[in-house]
Amino acid sequence: MKKKLVITGSEGLIGKKLVEHFKNTYEVLSLDKALGHDLTDETFVKKWFGEHKDLYGMIVCHAYNPVPTKDSKRIEPTDVPLSEVRDYMEVNAVSAFSVCRQFIKNNTSGSIINVSSLYGVVSPKHHIYTDFVKNIGYSMSKATVIIMSKYLATYYAPDIRVNAVIFGGVEDPNQDTDFVKKYNAETPMKRMMHLDETISVFEFLLDERSSYVTGTEVYVDGGWTAW
Repeated sequence: MKKKLVITGSEGLIGKKLVEHFKNTYEVLSLDKALGHDLTDETFVKKWFGEHKDLYGMIVCHAYNPVPTKDSKRIEPTDVPLSEVRDYMEVNAVSAFSVCRQFIKNNTSGSIINVSSLYGVVSPKHHIYTDFVKNIGYSMSKATVIIMSKYLATYYAPDIRVNAVIFGGVEDPNQDTDFVKKYNAETPMKRMMHLDETISVFEFLLDERSSYVTGTEVYVDGGWTAW
């Protein structure tokens, strides 16, 4: 019988790749807004995890990260509506905590992997964005994911392992070519991450060979944060 693996954000760019890869190894349980799952609804999250127990692991990669459109206005951080900041925090931080705690409440052991971002560790390099400012709410929320992972890891060890993955930019055919050139120039690897390169870190953190790894961040960012 296959071990059960939950993947939130299963219909996103990275989520789809993870589902496709891990479905041969695990019984993958998908959670995503596109599937009608509202992970900001505490009642739904409680009910779902109460009905899905004996889980082996969970990858939390759902996120709020709107892609700017060509007519996006440049909004200074001091002018960002607080409602927007709350949207980032609600999805990226609060709902991430919600699914993590329900996993812990309903399982006696397991491995939780939260997906953060290099912008939760260092500030965006604002000069690579044209007529657009990366929303400060994104950085605030992704930084919260890291400390949340450390907190839960230290409190629930040794039974539940909790780690955070710090991803750099993943290439997407829909990205603005000028932005990609600027991003690549700022990265030691001189390119964005290929989608296939997101897989191995999850394989490692789910595997029993990483049984002594908890409460840490694993960087997969092409060396971005080394500078």
